[in-house]
Amino acid sequence: MSETSKTEPNETATPEIATPPPLPSAEEVKKESAVWMPALKEAALAFSAAALTLVIAYIFLFRTLHPEFLPYMDRGVAPTQSFSGNQFVPVRFGNGGYQDGAALITEYEDGAAILELRASFQAEDYPFIKFDIEGLTTWSDAFVFWQVAGDPGNIHRLKLNRSWDEVTQVAMPYGYETYRGEITNLAIGFVSDPTDHDNDGDPILLKGVELRPYSAWGVAEQIFEDWTNPPLWQGYSNNIVRGIHANGMLFPNAVANLLVVTGVALAGLWRFRNRLRGRGPSVRLLAVALCLCLYGWGFNDALRWHWRVAQLMDTHERYAGLPLEERIYNNPIRCGRRDDCFEHLLPYF
Repeated sequence: MSETSKTEPNETATPEIATPPPLPSAEEVKKESAVWMPALKEAALAFSAAALTLVIAYIFLFRTLHPEFLPYMDRGVAPTQSFSGNQFVPVRFGNGGYQDGAALITEYEDGAAILELRASFQAEDYPFIKFDIEGLTTWSDAFVFWQVAGDPGNIHRLKLNRSWDEVTQVAMPYGYETYRGEITNLAIGFVSDPTDHDNDGDPILLKGVELRPYSAWGVAEQIFEDWTNPPLWQGYSNNIVRGIHANGMLFPNAVANLLVVTGVALAGLWRFRNRLRGRGPSVRLLAVALCLCLYGWGFNDALRWHWRVAQLMDTHERYAGLPLEERIYNNPIRCGRRDDCFEHLLPYF
C-alpha cells in the first residue's frame, strides 16, 4: 500500500511588534544635565578667556598682521574733519539738488552719479572715511574716488561696502600706494548695477562725510562693520561665501576657529593646573570641547543673520511675483552680459 502524504496547512507568521525604547528615567536625565550644564559653563568661561587672549595678542601683533597701516600710525592725533553734503559739487549728475544741508540724487546720468568734495588733506592722517548716506539700494554700487597732488592725471577708487541702505566705514589703507601724500579731491560715486535700474528709482541722500584719524576705536569699528555686513550672495552656480568683503581686515571664520582652538587649549591648561593641585575635573575635556564648537558656530552664524534677511528682501524684490521676462531683466548676472539679456534663452532652472 502506498502511503498518502499529508500536507499541513501553512501557518502565517505573526509579525513581531517592536517595543519602543523606554523613556529615560528622571535619574538619567539628571545625570545628563549634570554633565552638560557644567560643560557649557566651563566652555563659556574658556570662550571668554580665549576672546580676551586673542584681543591682547591682536593688539601686540597688529603691526605685523596689518603692515598696510604702518604709514598711518604714530603720526600724532589729527582732528576729525567733517563735511556736510551740500559741500559736494556734482560732477556727473542726472537730477537732484540740495535738501537740509544734504545732497539729493534722484536720477543718474548714463547709469552713474558722482559728487566731488574739493578739500585738501594729508592721506596718512586719515586712514578711515565714513560717508553718511541714506537710500542706497542693492540696484546700485557705491565707490569712493580720490586724486593725489603728486599724480593729478589719475583717479583712484575703492568700492564701498553696503550696510542696509547706507555704506560702512572704509579703510583707505587698502588703496595701498595710491592713497599717499596730499589728497586734492575726494568724491563719492553711485553706479547702477548691470541691470541699469538707477537705484531702482529711489532717491539717495548724502548727508556728509567724516575723515577719521587712526585709533584703536576706529580699527574696532572697522572690524565690526566688516563682520556684520558681508557682501550679498551673487547667485552663481558655485556660490563661494567669503564671509567678508574684499577690503575687510579680518576673516571672521578664522577668528571663530581660533576662539575654539584657544578655548580648548586654555581649558586643558586649567585642568592641568588643577591636577597638579590634586583636584580632578568635574566633566571630561571632550564635553567642554564640543560646547566650545557650539559657541564658535553661534558666534560665526550670528554675524550673518541680519544680512541674510537683507538677501531675502533683495531676492523678493527682484523676482517674487514677476513674469519671467522681468525676472531675467532684474538678474545682474544674466542681464549684465549684454543689452538683450539673452532673451532667446530660457533659464536652465
